[in-house]
Parts: sequence; C-alpha cells; structure tokens
Amino acid sequence: MTSRAETLTAFLQRTLPLCTLLLAWEISARSGLVNAYVFPPVSVIVVRWLSLILDGSVFSPLWTTFWRASVGLGLAILVGTPLGILIGRTRWAKWLFEPIVAFFFPLPKIALIPLYVHLFGLFSLSKIMLIFTDCLFPIIVFTYHGAQSISPIYLWSAQARGTGQVRMFWRVVFPMSLASLYDGIQVAVVVAVLVAVVSEMVSGGGGLGHSMMVSFRYGDVATAFAYLVTISLLGFTLYKLVQMIRDRVLFWHVSEALP
Repeated sequence: MTSRAETLTAFLQRTLPLCTLLLAWEISARSGLVNAYVFPPVSVIVVRWLSLILDGSVFSPLWTTFWRASVGLGLAILVGTPLGILIGRTRWAKWLFEPIVAFFFPLPKIALIPLYVHLFGLFSLSKIMLIFTDCLFPIIVFTYHGAQSISPIYLWSAQARGTGQVRMFWRVVFPMSLASLYDGIQVAVVVAVLVAVVSEMVSGGGGLGHSMMVSFRYGDVATAFAYLVTISLLGFTLYKLVQMIRDRVLFWHVSEALP
C-alpha cells in the first residue's frame, strides 16, 4: 500500500505542472482572456485529436513521419557508432575526423533543407538524408566519449589474455561504449522527430508537419494543435522506448551500478 501511495504521489508531482498549465489555458480561452481562435480551448483540441484518431486520418501522416525518422536515425546509428569508436580509440581517426565533427556539429542542419531538396528532391529521400545528417553527430560524439573513457584496466586485462584487436573491439570496446551510445540515441531520437516534422513543414511531401501546416493555411487551428499533440506524443513515446530498451539491455553495465 505504501508503495502504491508513493507511486501515485510521484505521478501527481510530475503531472501537476502540466495539468495546471492546461487548466489555465482552458480557462483563459473560455473566458476570453486570450483569442480562442489563436489558442483554442484544450477541450476542443482534445475532441479534435480524438476525431482524427476515430476517422483514421492521423495514421497515414503519423506513419510517414515515423518511418522517415526511424530510417534516418537507423542510418545514423549504423554509421556513427563505428565512427565514434574509431575516433575514440585510434589516433589516425581522431586526427582525421575530429576537426570535421567539431566544425559541423554546431551547424544548424535545418539550414541545409534547400541544399538537400536540390540534391535529393522534394520527397522522402531529402528528409531522410537531413535526419541522418542531424542525428549522426550526437551519435558520434556520445560514442566517442564512451570509447575514450573506457578504463585501461579492462583493456590491459583483455590484452593479457591474448585478445586481438578485432576481438578487443567486439568483446571490450563496443560493450563498454553502449551506455554512452544509448545516451546519444536518446538525444538523437528526439532530434529525428524534430527534423522530420520541420522538413515536412518546409518542403511538404506528407507527414505530420505537412498536415499541420495545411491545417494552419486553411484556418483550422484546432486540427493543427491536434497534429502538434500527436508530434509531441510520438517524440515522447520514442524517447521512452529507447530508455526502456536501455534499462533492459544494459542492466549488466558498470555505469548502471553507479549511484
């Protein structure tokens, strides 16, 4: 009983600020303190969001945004993980790639939308490549720090047992870098959704971002907010999914044992 009470109390503490904000929004819109056309009442947005679910019109753009974000993020993980480990563990890779990463990491990749549309077209390929580019750098940076911070004791122990370079990578370096890699993925998964939506808003081609902009153009603000709610839930769900996978996969990792 005490455990349930503590869980309920923790849940209320986490959700109280959001509930307070939504209640203030509802009261302000209903009382006329704010323009109800610009900021529709929360109840109206919820009803519109439920109607999009019931008539099925939200699922096609949701799937489009989801698979674009997933493919771009997946490619970034496939490329960024070995590259980050190489930069973290080998001098030649650090000499070659670190200045490039340091230069391009702070660059706002959204500014590359016109270039990517010119190179890859208006539809999915340009958006996937932009998501890949934006997610690649957090993956590289986090994996690099994970590979670089491995205690030499683990490496010396493996070398003393005659472990070669290839087996060292798979048995020691890669597993010990997983915690940092998952930190990078948790950052990149939100970036993937953000970039997918923004690129759809700017260059069209379907998806949640495009549907939201179309709703705004036709003055259907409640529907636009309903799509915004869907975008937020998509990013939150993917973030929590990565967090859950991390907890399941890395229960053995030394970093999980630290207070």
